[in-house]
Amino acid sequence: MSDIINIVIDTREQTPWGFDAAFANVRTGTLRTGDYALDGDACFAIERKTLGDFLGTISSGWARFCKEVYRAKEAQFPAFPIIVEGVFSSVCFQVLDGQVSAPAHNHPRLSPAFVVKRIAELTLMGCQVIFAERPEYAGAIALKLLQQRAESLAAEN
Repeated sequence: MSDIINIVIDTREQTPWGFDAAFANVRTGTLRTGDYALDGDACFAIERKTLGDFLGTISSGWARFCKEVYRAKEAQFPAFPIIVEGVFSSVCFQVLDGQVSAPAHNHPRLSPAFVVKRIAELTLMGCQVIFAERPEYAGAIALKLLQQRAESLAAEN
């Protein structure tokens, strides 16, 4: 796709992903659901999470986040991707000096089984949890998703 898309980044994003001006015009605005969306598209958004934020969301923030997921469903989102800046294996274990040990995240009470259970629940609620090792990778995935969404909307019109 060669057209430049118009992306809205929610005003609550503290360190937003950067998008190349050759592919996207960017502005901040208030999004009802999600953190990144196409300008004027009320039926699709991307949720951004750092690894620590994701773990907090699926534990102590679960009820609040479920309300956001249900808002997306009510708005008939075709998908509600959650891009997590982190590596999935780091929520399960770490290898130190050749030995497998507990995960290194700041949520020691969250077992790998609990995290996988919550990811399964999110999937069944219509979310797609995507792990991206670095913010730059996460932003690249988000750009591609938003470009694909723009193509889908153009094809509908």
